[in-house]
Amino acid sequence: MPSKTEPSDSLFDRLVAREEKRGLILVAFLRICMLAFILLLFSKPDSPTGKLYTLLEVLGWFIPGVLIQLFVAFRGGKTYWMIYLLAVVDAVLIVYVSIVPDPLNPLIDHPAWLYGFIVRDRGVVFSMIMMALVIMTFSPRLILWFGFWLFISWCGAIWWLATRPGVIVSQHFGDEWNPTQQELIDTYNLPEFVDISSLAEQVIIVIVFTLACAVMVSRLRVLINQFAAAERAHGNLARYFPTALADQLADRDEPVRVGERRECVILFADIMGFSRFAEKRDPQEVMRFLNQFHQITTSQIGAYGGIVEKYIGDAVMASFAAFDNLEHPAANALCAAQAILSQVAEWQARDPADGDAPLKIGVGLNFGAAVVGDIGQREAMTPAVIGASVNLAARLEQATRELGSDMVISIDFAQKLHQEIPVCAPVLMAQYSQMDSIHVKGLSEPVAVLYRPSDQS
Repeated sequence: MPSKTEPSDSLFDRLVAREEKRGLILVAFLRICMLAFILLLFSKPDSPTGKLYTLLEVLGWFIPGVLIQLFVAFRGGKTYWMIYLLAVVDAVLIVYVSIVPDPLNPLIDHPAWLYGFIVRDRGVVFSMIMMALVIMTFSPRLILWFGFWLFISWCGAIWWLATRPGVIVSQHFGDEWNPTQQELIDTYNLPEFVDISSLAEQVIIVIVFTLACAVMVSRLRVLINQFAAAERAHGNLARYFPTALADQLADRDEPVRVGERRECVILFADIMGFSRFAEKRDPQEVMRFLNQFHQITTSQIGAYGGIVEKYIGDAVMASFAAFDNLEHPAANALCAAQAILSQVAEWQARDPADGDAPLKIGVGLNFGAAVVGDIGQREAMTPAVIGASVNLAARLEQATRELGSDMVISIDFAQKLHQEIPVCAPVLMAQYSQMDSIHVKGLSEPVAVLYRPSDQS
């Protein structure tokens, strides 16, 4: 059993070790419950056997097993062999209690009818109860080990029963015995008769049940292993891709997309005057500043269902509804942009650059068709969003400097917002009262844009 503290353990090993520990603790508790159940079930004052022995004393033999299971659960490691030894003792002891009329005095010659009564009264009930407890240890090897010794013990017990003086079994009648139906009924009703065939069938059922449970637990462990591997792979993907995209990649066996044209929102955010800021700072301070900015943008974009496509120095490009189906991509993108501006302003107010005015952010938002797919080779493949709408979003972000605003949006984006939330859109767009046009490389006609004045920024 692997130790939980070893750093080289895989996630699966740690999960199995944890469940085996929990299983032992649970079995130790249920073992006490089992003993109480057996005591109530079989300690009948009107029993035909009379007071053959004190059942409580016999059940006390199983109490040390509780302490052993708890000891191994908390110590683990090299002490796990004690559980396998306990399984052997339990298998032998549970069969012994099931067939011997007086376990405290096994050498006493009892009347033959007592053996038949004990087998009919207990049979393999104790064995099934104990097997149910072993299954909860979540160890297929321990289940098979206990089942093997249970089978050996019952084989010896059946042979012992068949050799008791006065006990009648079907083998005693010989092949020439051809009873009538009434003779057969009378024979089976004899107190001294022990149906060895029926008992053997019950033992076989217990063994088949054991094998089935061992296979079930083994398959369950395989599923846990696969789940742990999937979680590990998803965690590794999430280090390099946004969470939403990592979820898609983890659920697919093929690339995200070979190539598809989708309507989506593109967001560009950039720090104004960052080049001048970086020239006067140490590299460590520059990287700390960038990481803080990217942490704000990434968290807010992800919170509103967007996906960060890439970082371009101090700039961030994100998409909404490019790789998944957002119900309100424009509204989500606008909320994310406003949250970025608000949090960056709060951050800069708390920790302004030494000797400089707080840096400001420029954001561009555009809605339109873009080509979505995987680019690169197998060793270096990445999902990408490309097209004229992406270029326009980048140009809108650059226009924030020319227009003196912190956010510039396209007419297409404004129209999409009105389609999504026709009631709320006029209120949200009220501050974007200024209209202008900008020239975009590759387009012959100027593009109309909306922005809010600097005094409202």
